Amino acid sequence: MRKIKLAIVFVLAVSCLTGCASDAKKYDKNTIIVKKNGAVEEVAIEDYTDSSVQAEDLKTYIEEQITSYNDENGKNSVKKQSLNTEDMSKAKLVLAYKNMEDFNGFNNLECSFADVDEVKESNLTGSFKSAEDDKSAKKADILETKKAKVLTVSEKTNVVVKGTLLYYNDQVTVKDDVISTTGKENAIIIFK
Repeated sequence: MRKIKLAIVFVLAVSCLTGCASDAKKYDKNTIIVKKNGAVEEVAIEDYTDSSVQAEDLKTYIEEQITSYNDENGKNSVKKQSLNTEDMSKAKLVLAYKNMEDFNGFNNLECSFADVDEVKESNLTGSFKSAEDDKSAKKADILETKKAKVLTVSEKTNVVVKGTLLYYNDQVTVKDDVISTTGKENAIIIFK
């Protein structure tokens, strides 16, 4: 029972992260990577050194969860890109999701991804800054940005967007193109 609980914790941690398989090597923290088309990749890192979870049990559990989800929601909704368990103190799982709906469904989260013209000003909570000059940005100006995407993340994690970061709210810090969310309130990220 303890093994199952720890595996569930790992899968939930994974849900907070996404990363491209090709990019996965450079991320050593939980990270989600969001593409312009809405596809999501996740890198999840978990420490199992103080648990009884074995590498083979973890692999089997993850594969069962993916199969179960895909059987219910469509083939290839979630794909395992890689699982590295050579060092159980830094077990690394990389998953790819067809879209944000599958990312949310698999991880039981409430993140969102939309075109800027689908978003109302009331959905843009918090104060915003421009990524270009780190100055305050008006919500009305954000909503006028053509072809921009609006990503809302409810969990504390690192986020990488495949595109140009334009604006972000006060629940976000940015360093070296990695966006860190607080997890306190919805982090809102606008990119193109």
